[in-house]
Amino acid sequence: MSTAQGLPPDAAPEPTPPGEQPGRNTGELVMAGLLAALGLYLVLDAGSIAVPGSSNQVGPRFFPYLVGGVVLATGIALGVRVWRGDQGPADESEDVDPTAGTSWQAVAIISVAFLAHALLINVVGWPLAVTLMFATVAWALGARGIVRPLIAGGIAAVVVWIVFVKALNVALPGGTLLEWATDWF
Repeated sequence: MSTAQGLPPDAAPEPTPPGEQPGRNTGELVMAGLLAALGLYLVLDAGSIAVPGSSNQVGPRFFPYLVGGVVLATGIALGVRVWRGDQGPADESEDVDPTAGTSWQAVAIISVAFLAHALLINVVGWPLAVTLMFATVAWALGARGIVRPLIAGGIAAVVVWIVFVKALNVALPGGTLLEWATDWF
């Protein structure tokens, strides 16, 4: 069987529910506006970065300007598409239940995990704070058990910490044990 447009029945566009107008999605417009505002903020804030006297290198403002410009352009392009009536594709997956409500308990747990991470970074070090946050967020999102998320979070946190601190010379507090252990590298 096929529809009048030559598409299979499962690919036919869904009719608009009563009471809703086809076209613009307010949520997507708000998201596009927030994305454009973030890009504008990044571009404007990049102008306050101090530039050393050297003129033959890419300065410290280049990448913030680049990222801010790309985010701003993406927000504007997305806003134009949504304004014209384009919509993102619906999620079709075995994991997605479009009728399920928001789990405010999971949102609260994840928010507390991020806040605890911010407060613990300087106390226990970045890798341990990230490990705890990763495991907590995974548990809140339905991970089975706690050992695997702790191991995965710990490995990822240590690898990222080593790359940032040792390779990129970015100061992230590692905690006494990790800083002692990496003195060998």
